[in-house]
Amino acid sequence: MPVRHQLLREAAEKEALATTFTRYARNLADTFEGIPSKPGDSEPFWKGPAAERYLAHAVGLKREMSELESSCLATAENLRRRASQLREEAAQVPDPL
Repeated sequence: MPVRHQLLREAAEKEALATTFTRYARNLADTFEGIPSKPGDSEPFWKGPAAERYLAHAVGLKREMSELESSCLATAENLRRRASQLREEAAQVPDPL
């Protein structure tokens, strides 16, 4: 049978990990800050077919970063939910004699 302090420690670890996931996920959007990703924005750097390839790649990466952010936030929520369950389990553990 798990001991209360073990359950609470595991809950705290999951909560800390969730906080880290959330912090990193929120910073992912900054990754593309200032990088041209619209037609016309990249004209000073890319011309012709290279511009089209660049934009297609940039848009794809931006979408993937958004999906990664969503996944990180969902994982953080799952970790928080599990931490809450562990705290509930800890509350149910009888005091040692």
